[in-house]
Amino acid sequence: MKKIYVNSLKPSQEQFNNLIKYYQAGRYEDAKRLSISITQEFPKHPFAWKVLGAVLKQMGKINESLVAIQKSVQLDPQNSEAYYNLGVILQELGRLKEAEVSLRQAIKLKPDCFESHNNLGNTLHELRKLDEAEVNLRQAIKLKPDYAEAYNNLGNTLKELGKLDDPEASYKKAIKLKPDYAEAYNNLGNMLQELGRLDEAEASYRKAIDLKSSFREAECGLGSVMISKGQHKEGLEKLRLGQGAMFFDIDNGVVIQ
Repeated sequence: MKKIYVNSLKPSQEQFNNLIKYYQAGRYEDAKRLSISITQEFPKHPFAWKVLGAVLKQMGKINESLVAIQKSVQLDPQNSEAYYNLGVILQELGRLKEAEVSLRQAIKLKPDCFESHNNLGNTLHELRKLDEAEVNLRQAIKLKPDYAEAYNNLGNTLKELGKLDDPEASYKKAIKLKPDYAEAYNNLGNMLQELGRLDEAEASYRKAIDLKSSFREAECGLGSVMISKGQHKEGLEKLRLGQGAMFFDIDNGVVIQ
């Protein structure tokens, strides 16, 4: 009898295990090589395409990552994670309307995915669909009550909606959940400055800078506060740090190099 060879339609468990091991260990070059090898051997298997997209994103190769992730979606259109990954990449590329579509599909396939709600909220915020953004960010928090990033993002949306008394609670909740959250301290500082609570804003900006060195946005915010408090010398120095080698001299109205 003629021997029949059965060709497996998917990678071996060893290939899967090695691919996951390389990715989790941050061995992105190894993960890239192996995922490319698997996609060449099993071009219709979506998992390796999904991992390849994630690896390329970690390596900063966004456009190449997009191609791989689009392939994973094409091969597995019922996979919510693939649509989520695609939405995140499209968001980073500034293709916000496409990101919105992809993230909505991810939520349709998996309604309890808090990351999808959070990222859709951010995308809608950037699209100026602020009421919808608030709804999705609150849903992310409902699904994951200790989600510091969603509280921070909700604060930003509430601030844009003009609810200046409401964002403070969101920022402070984010900080309580994640005490080293420099971005939340900076956002809190921005809000406090707008409310004219300059001493509190100064403290928040300084904490952000302590947590994250070379935090230019916080340096600029602190500089603005110091100038508003009449401490021009320190304020201008902070603006210089925040803006690099260039800053604006308020007294003389010139740009100083």
